[in-house]
Amino acid sequence: MQPLQSELWVIFTGLQIARDNGFERLLIQSDNLEAIKCLNASTVESDVNDLVRAIDRLKHAGCATMFQWIPHKENKLADGIAKLDTSYDLSLLVDPPTLLLPLLISDSSSSM
Repeated sequence: MQPLQSELWVIFTGLQIARDNGFERLLIQSDNLEAIKCLNASTVESDVNDLVRAIDRLKHAGCATMFQWIPHKENKLADGIAKLDTSYDLSLLVDPPTLLLPLLISDSSSSM
C-alpha cells in the first residue's frame, strides 16, 4: 500500500473512532502533506479517490474536524505512539502511556 493510502486509512479509522466515542472537536495532524492537501482541497467532494470522499462525508456527519500538516520532526508524540511495543491492532488510549509523558508535555508546551 502506498503511503498516501495508508495515511488516509488511518485518518478514516480515527474519524470513525472519534464519532463512535462522541468527540465534538478534532484536530487531525499528519506529516503526510499530500493527504492533508487532498483533505483540505476545495474540490474534496469530487476527488477521484473514494477514500478522500469517504473521509469528507464522515467529517461532515460528525464532529467539527480540521486537518493540519505537521513536519515529521515536530510529530514526536505520534512517532512515539507508533513505536510502542503492543500486540494490539488498534488501541484507544484513555491515558497516555508513561513512556510518552515527556513527549506529551513537550508537545503541549511548544504549541502554546
